Amino acid sequence: MKMFRNVAIAVAGAALVSGAAITAAQAQAETPWCTGADLVISAHDMRSPTIASKAHWIRFAPAEGADCRIGGSLSNVRFLDANGEDMNVPLAGGQGEYSEALVGGNHEAAVYVSSQSHGPRVNPASIRFDLPGQGSLGDRVTVAWPSGLGAIVRIGNLMAPVS
Repeated sequence: MKMFRNVAIAVAGAALVSGAAITAAQAQAETPWCTGADLVISAHDMRSPTIASKAHWIRFAPAEGADCRIGGSLSNVRFLDANGEDMNVPLAGGQGEYSEALVGGNHEAAVYVSSQSHGPRVNPASIRFDLPGQGSLGDRVTVAWPSGLGAIVRIGNLMAPVS
């Protein structure tokens, strides 16, 4: 009888854990996709892991009351001069692994940007890109850019910020 009780408790516990995982996945799937109005987007300098590169990150914080999800990569990325003209900065590298991040409350998303620290430099005033959408491009966004870049830039996918 005691063995039956232990097995029953274990099965019930596994069902609760399994149900919680399904509920969390369902909740994420039911969370609406982020639009530009849901996000407060800003670009920042960050410490680079090597002296051979310059690092930045783009922060995707929730607008007041927003609760949404976003994932994938930014499209049509352009660095712009002070007059809003495309500086034709070359982008290098391929797309990373797809992931989605929840944005809302204390949750944010990030895109990490790196460029070479040697060679030609450019000093963009802003960055313009299209957010990922579902089945189409998302909103087009322009954000002030904080500092200079090397001539070749690598841009990662959207993800939860690295702490």
